[in-house]
Amino acid sequence: MKAADKIEIVNVTAAVLLMMLFGYTAIMKLMEYDKFIFQMQLAPVPLMHTLAPILAWLLPLLELLVVGLLITGLFKDKWQFTGFFAAFFLLLSFQLYITVMLISGLKLPCTCGGLISGMSWVAHLWFNGAFMTIALLPALLRRIQKYNITIIPLNIRRINLRE
Repeated sequence: MKAADKIEIVNVTAAVLLMMLFGYTAIMKLMEYDKFIFQMQLAPVPLMHTLAPILAWLLPLLELLVVGLLITGLFKDKWQFTGFFAAFFLLLSFQLYITVMLISGLKLPCTCGGLISGMSWVAHLWFNGAFMTIALLPALLRRIQKYNITIIPLNIRRINLRE
């Protein structure tokens, strides 16, 4: 299998995983809209009480936009990397929110909705970090391919110890 084919498999796998994550969380936030607003208003973030109703629509729409970019990216390459970077920055912003929750020491519920909301904040930190890596992996592999960087040398000469 060619290196380009392997990279394409990684791209498609990453896109599908991110589409599942963002699609799921967006739908759950919209289905549990009132609960989502209530839980956001509990956060120790300035102006969150005022911004929660706006964010309750904006965040799921951004997540669905990322899904759209990733789906479009399966057919037009230029949108896929926009989707990957948008996913990364949404995950990064949530990572910062998770960090605030951990530092605050408050035992507030997660606003994700569904199964993911049952995870602890530390588990969220790890889960989110894994998906941030998944979002960055295609870009890193593209750079490696573009600049022909060898991570593991494939033409290692055998050393004959008997000579």
